[in-house]
Amino acid sequence: MNLKASRLVALIMTGAVLGQTLFGFGRARATGAHTADGTDSARIARLEAQLETLRQELKIPAYSAAIVKDQKVIWAKGFGYADVENKVPATEHTAYHLASLTKTFGSTILMQLVQEGKVKLDDPVSKYGITLESDGVIRVRHLFSHTSEGNPGERYSYNGNRFAELDKVVQRASGKSFAELLIANILDPLGMNETAPNVPRIISTRSPNGADPSAEAEVKAAVMDIVAGYNSGNVDQIERRLAPQQNRFRGEGGLLSSFVDAPELRQAFQAGFKVNMQVHNLEVAVYGNSAVATFFAGTTITPANGPPRTEGPWRCSYFWNKQDGAWKLVHAHQSPLGGAVITEKHQQRFDTVSKILAQPYALDREFKITKISYPQGFSTSAGLISTVLDMAKYDIAIDQHKFLTKETQQLAFTPAVSTKGESLPYGLGWFTQNYKGTRMLWHYGYWTGNSSFILKVPERNITFIIMANSDNLSRPTDLGAGNALSSPVGMAFLKTFIFPEKFGESIPEISWNGPAAELKNQLSGTTAKPYADVYRTDLVTKFRIYSSVGRQADAAPLMKLYGDLYSKPMPEDLVKLPVIAQITQVLDNEDKTLAFSLASSQDVRIFAIGESQPGQMFDYGWIEDDKGSRVWEMQEPKTTHAGGAGKNRKVDVVITLPAGNYKLRYKSDDSHAFDHWNSLPPEINFWGIALYKK
Repeated sequence: MNLKASRLVALIMTGAVLGQTLFGFGRARATGAHTADGTDSARIARLEAQLETLRQELKIPAYSAAIVKDQKVIWAKGFGYADVENKVPATEHTAYHLASLTKTFGSTILMQLVQEGKVKLDDPVSKYGITLESDGVIRVRHLFSHTSEGNPGERYSYNGNRFAELDKVVQRASGKSFAELLIANILDPLGMNETAPNVPRIISTRSPNGADPSAEAEVKAAVMDIVAGYNSGNVDQIERRLAPQQNRFRGEGGLLSSFVDAPELRQAFQAGFKVNMQVHNLEVAVYGNSAVATFFAGTTITPANGPPRTEGPWRCSYFWNKQDGAWKLVHAHQSPLGGAVITEKHQQRFDTVSKILAQPYALDREFKITKISYPQGFSTSAGLISTVLDMAKYDIAIDQHKFLTKETQQLAFTPAVSTKGESLPYGLGWFTQNYKGTRMLWHYGYWTGNSSFILKVPERNITFIIMANSDNLSRPTDLGAGNALSSPVGMAFLKTFIFPEKFGESIPEISWNGPAAELKNQLSGTTAKPYADVYRTDLVTKFRIYSSVGRQADAAPLMKLYGDLYSKPMPEDLVKLPVIAQITQVLDNEDKTLAFSLASSQDVRIFAIGESQPGQMFDYGWIEDDKGSRVWEMQEPKTTHAGGAGKNRKVDVVITLPAGNYKLRYKSDDSHAFDHWNSLPPEINFWGIALYKK
């Protein structure tokens, strides 16, 4: 008998369905035998000093770093404490959560499938069971390059949750989970024994105190008896375990339905239909003559005269009653897992690496370091745990093309191009950036209690790797927008190992803690240098660092200095126009009014800059007539970006005002106003509103 696929799946779900678990502050301390040769020793000493200073400024308890040059580790070291409470120093063998650095591994596995012809980058993601709202057809390359939102391919928008959907592509295309392929294709071959995919915490199903252990064993045996019935095609064996009145929920939820249609299932087995169920993490709680069994299950289904396919994994809950001395199945429920089954090898790796894992920390409301918990889960997007030395092995293998051909790897390193022809900052699982002719391939990680960064400079055959046990390696940066130079540790590496040769001279250090006037003089002295923009970026980064650790008093003068040094003057065409009225240099919490009159009807050019978020203005101006009615008002939808922070908004329009008496108004909120910026100021050194005769 030929059963429809949907009917077969419904029958299969009755038995044990699939499964598996889803899914400081001390001195910097050099450890291990990784040293630099004489030509690099001075640079490494300088970098070490800078990294330790930055670690303390960022209030990061610990990080570990390494440099790979010419496919050899020339330096690796730990800084601070991996465990603050127990004063355990960080070393090059300390493991950290990698967060989004996991995406680079996802890239390698997916590009292997592309190389093997099992996945095409232009495949619609719907082919792999992925359903996302979209204005068009989302293809694999769109998820891969963070271009799936809005009109697919039109713009870059970093989205880790959407990238994680690529798990389904891996599973459908290979028949194996991302974790399985990662371990088999990368971790085991490279001997990355200090690396493991995360294993989430699972709450166990347990009997109350005093329960009979033999009853638990009986229920477990009953579960496996039903499973054996399916695996052997013995419907009688299955039926013996079913209560006279039993039901189940469908795997996708919904109405109750019959637990099993025995005659139809028997006919299917007789026609050659086969089932192979695997049960994982079976746990039982017994309450007298009732019991609950929970487990994860996965099934391989082989239709008559058809190829085998996998179904699941599923999270299963079975309710049992003891009737006439035997445990009978009364009710079953299963739902799809959010992740793949965790194999024994996966679990063993995690258990081993957990012993060297740094403890996670964050800053509380008073900006004090406090211990927290790591996030759960693992996917192509995040969740891998590793050390800098293991990441160095991975980096070397990439450059030796052990996973992918040179052409396939370069495809991953090539920036995506939008439907408008614009080069975007992301390739396929890697950021790619060209800084004044120097190509940089990189990625960052940023999650609860962890952050990380890898930066490759191919023309110099050198890689910098760093991982931390708090999020502040990445939080005060602009890495998500695609700017590697916004990483303070990345910039320290570039200024030490890359820029001296690039610019033909050493990059002088700036005394950021000196008086404002002295700092201004130092920065002004670099304006003619080819690396002047490096210091402009440094100034913004230093402001962000201070803000991230609660040093607002130190941060504010830096943004004032930024405005003084880098803001542009008013446009020349405006300066030439006669001023009717203006309110400028508005500070925090101000509500200013200026009366003016027009003797005759007048075309008026309005120039205003303020602060907003979508749909709402915070700092803005308007014009009132002599009756107090607003005849013109700065409205967010009609503004454009004024440069600097995205919330800086600008209006430059011409209106006609009749003769009469008016009031020019401007109101600001309690932050981010002239010379009191809490983020980048506008491109033009102006905050307020001005009216000009057109």
